[in-house]
Amino acid sequence: MAQQGGFQGGGFDLNAIMRQAQALQRSFEENKAKLKQETATATVGGGMVSATVDGEKVVKEIKIAPELVQDGDVSAIEDLVVSAVNAANVEIEKKINANMSTFAGNALGGLGANLGNMGDLIGKFLGGGNLPK
Repeated sequence: MAQQGGFQGGGFDLNAIMRQAQALQRSFEENKAKLKQETATATVGGGMVSATVDGEKVVKEIKIAPELVQDGDVSAIEDLVVSAVNAANVEIEKKINANMSTFAGNALGGLGANLGNMGDLIGKFLGGGNLPK
């Protein structure tokens, strides 16, 4: 039987897999850079405090309504800031998860069309049987 891509049986072309993996890595890095630019803003306390975070969960902006400061309740302000940042982080996490889910579906779906059953491939690569589906 002829040998293809370094494997007996011609099941798949290892060079093609490597090229696809490199393309996937480049695409992943581009997507990751794009996600860093995403932002999410959350507002709490009836609009008194808002926080904006980026895709790396770095706080980019905090806004506090002037009337809240005039009240002088520092403890309330602190609590609202924490709540706003936490809520903004939840929102950015949702955006990241949705993006990565779509990215993975598109990327792995494309690979799967060319490679067949991904579980079989990974199982063979790891030297075992099929992975659970």
